[in-house]
Amino acid sequence: MCYYFNKQKSTMIKFIKHLFLLFLLSNSCLIKAQDSLTPHSKPSIHIGYDLGEMAFNKFQNLAGEIGLKFKKDQMLRFVYLNVKLTEEHLSSGFAKAVEGDNVSGQWNGYELLYDLPIYRFKRANSFIYGGVSVGYHKNVYRHTILNTMVAHKSSTLGFDIGYRESNVFKIKGLYYNFQIPFRYNFKALEETQLGDTTINRSTFNQTISFFVGYEF
Repeated sequence: MCYYFNKQKSTMIKFIKHLFLLFLLSNSCLIKAQDSLTPHSKPSIHIGYDLGEMAFNKFQNLAGEIGLKFKKDQMLRFVYLNVKLTEEHLSSGFAKAVEGDNVSGQWNGYELLYDLPIYRFKRANSFIYGGVSVGYHKNVYRHTILNTMVAHKSSTLGFDIGYRESNVFKIKGLYYNFQIPFRYNFKALEETQLGDTTINRSTFNQTISFFVGYEF
């Protein structure tokens, strides 16, 4: 599910603040430079299913997004996560959340994101974007044999980058959105033992989403 990095809290907060400022400054320049090329599309509503996160976890429960796309392709999105995390995914080299066996989990998350286009391709309806996010996430890890568990919940602050394309396969309204969010947990998950299995420490994490949906 996540890649984990051990960082000091004060250093990470300063890093995120500086990154936000750099993003806002660079994006304002890009918007001015590309304004004449920006399509003045009408505002639209979109809803999508997180095919990526669900595929990693055997399509258990639900993860998706709903949002508004304004003129110049600015987006305000709400992401909902209710994912039953499999033992295989948590202990995989990709997730690196757990070291050991016999631990499954549950991930509930709520995230609000504001995104702006930062690079447009020559073909219409496709662009790279970046943005900022605030959220609240809760993770529960349970040992499948022992009667032990650990729960962690925290507010988050972060940023994301992604690629979005509309009218896929020339079907009007069909879109996909490949997103890489980065989150800082205000309350760190400390390293914990459940039997012989280690739940890794989490302060700063990164996931991957692949939304497929329809734009109205």
